[in-house]
Amino acid sequence: MKHFLISFILLTFLFVSCEKDGDFENEEKDTSPVLVQVSVIDALLQGIYDGYYPIGGLKDLGDMGLGTFDALDGEMVVLNDTIYQVLYSGQVVTPPDTVLTPFAAVANWQRDTVFEQRDVTYDLLKSQFDTYFPTTNIFYLVKMEGHFSHVKTRSVARQEKPYPPLVEVTANQAEFEFTDVDGTIIGFYCPAYASGINSVGFHLHFLTNDRKGGGHLLEFNLAEGKLELCYLFNYRLILPEGGDFFGGDFTIDRSDELEEAEG
Repeated sequence: MKHFLISFILLTFLFVSCEKDGDFENEEKDTSPVLVQVSVIDALLQGIYDGYYPIGGLKDLGDMGLGTFDALDGEMVVLNDTIYQVLYSGQVVTPPDTVLTPFAAVANWQRDTVFEQRDVTYDLLKSQFDTYFPTTNIFYLVKMEGHFSHVKTRSVARQEKPYPPLVEVTANQAEFEFTDVDGTIIGFYCPAYASGINSVGFHLHFLTNDRKGGGHLLEFNLAEGKLELCYLFNYRLILPEGGDFFGGDFTIDRSDELEEAEG
């Protein structure tokens, strides 16, 4: 009788354990989008431009986003699973997956809200933030598409070592202007507590529908189109495993440098 009870208890335990494991495996997986970022913005500000993460890997992490390339070679626009490189010349190319990035941010697009827009400028978007965004305290993936009466962008040239700080590079940036053009703005809004990690506020890039122009966004006037937002509550950071990053100085507040470089 004693042996029977022990066997019964063991079988019951195994049955319950298997049932729990099965329930765990059958639980619905969290499909919420995740903001995945390669390195931090303060690394770029101090001239850490060596790429370490292959851009082909970004496609497994998100289908929209932005960034730059090894040695700061132009501006990156990630749109619908395709990575575009806006060169200093203004030419737009699609680089091979083996190209490395020192900084990028991507997420899988999932629309939460949409707003029809007419005659919206960059300044107006910022001043009317509360009209579109429920809070300043989370991350957003931002998409604006439609017909633009005016867009101004920039790109930067590939750098040679020893790398200069980002503010010195952007002082010699190439600027491009577009009028009466169809295109898409892609980027992020980051809250104040992300200072040093990413650009606080808006960081947006632009790409024309004909894929012949784009870059880091400086000005825009969306004549007619829509603003779409993806709310981001999950965040993942992929840091370099060596190189200049290990010797970087992240104790300095570089927010003024970032404002100058972004502008």
